[in-house]
Amino acid sequence: MTGTPRPTRIAGIDRSWTPMRSVVLATPLAVAPVDRIRAVLTEHARRFPRSPVTSRIDPLSLRWVPVPADQWEAHLDRMVVEAPDPDPDDLDQHIADHVTAPADLPLLVVASAGSLLVQISHAVGDAITLTQLILALSHGDQERLDAVADRARTAEPVRALLAGLRPHHRDWARYVRARTAPPVPRPTGPAVTLRPSAVGSVLSNAALKDITRWRNANARGVSLTSVLTSLAYQALRLHGVPIHDQGFYTLLDLRSLLPNASGARWGNLSKSLYLTADLADPCAVETAMKAARETRRALPATVMGMATDVVARSRPPLTTSSPSAPMIMTFNSIPTLPGLSAMPWREEGLRRYYGFGSAVGSNGITVFAIRTREHMELTASFDETGVPLDTVSDALASMSTSVDLLTSMSSTGR
Repeated sequence: MTGTPRPTRIAGIDRSWTPMRSVVLATPLAVAPVDRIRAVLTEHARRFPRSPVTSRIDPLSLRWVPVPADQWEAHLDRMVVEAPDPDPDDLDQHIADHVTAPADLPLLVVASAGSLLVQISHAVGDAITLTQLILALSHGDQERLDAVADRARTAEPVRALLAGLRPHHRDWARYVRARTAPPVPRPTGPAVTLRPSAVGSVLSNAALKDITRWRNANARGVSLTSVLTSLAYQALRLHGVPIHDQGFYTLLDLRSLLPNASGARWGNLSKSLYLTADLADPCAVETAMKAARETRRALPATVMGMATDVVARSRPPLTTSSPSAPMIMTFNSIPTLPGLSAMPWREEGLRRYYGFGSAVGSNGITVFAIRTREHMELTASFDETGVPLDTVSDALASMSTSVDLLTSMSSTGR
């Protein structure tokens, strides 16, 4: 780490994600010793001094700042800390006790003998990249960690866009001319200090089988993701959360759309799109998601977003906001996360991969559904100025007893 490189601008493909952070707690694991985790991060920084994983981040100038050699040990002490194992019945408390990363630290690793808690700036990468980091650090695996340095570049979605112009240019032109957006929320009170929060629940395999049986009988051909989107909407609505019912945001993965299948796959290769659909009808949700996938709409959305971010001035994240309604739901379902099964899981105890992103403002709620071997992890991130924590917690828990929710959905079937 001699001859420290100059700071570099955060790439266009990553810039829009800079204000956001993601947290994952994986337990019970047989985690590599902390000294080993420190050693692989130190070697990674030596081999890749510009790597976002081991740099600092300047959230105002939007630059990665490599750490000088004489400051590395102090930086490492901030980045990797030890903690006792979490209480398996209170993972939220473990996260609240230990996730205090300052704005200039893109990676925070909280290690114990039986768990790994990781928080990253979303500019480092998406859920697939975060899982690779947890996999590498939990094993103390230098090769897996170093792989993350090979990041997707801004030019890759641009090349994919150009390659797709011939078959998709008409749909893309319509999308650019008439992009849909959620309604402008109406303030319901004065501006207050934001209180970002998150809650989680577990959807058992038995509950997933009930949902699948309902899907097969009432909405055959509709993906489980679309059914879960409508189910989450119904659960929140029935618990009094004022959810907008005619559209939602969802993440679409870009990896399958890039022309070079062997290219870099780490970094931010997901795009959040707003789709219009009647959220009470999983068939309508499926139609909207299928149209977005088949027309590769995430490509023009990504490139337009990058162009906007290049000229936009950086702004500090919001600290105050007015509670507003209706709230816009984001629903992200991840049926399989590469590397999840290869974690050093212990045999005893329920496997938890408990993660969520940061809430943005008081008028949105983000629900994540992550499939594991034993169950599906459900988490919701939101701001308590917009909706009480207990209300959202109860709504997620109700998805585990889903029969009443399923029968209330207005599916027409296929």
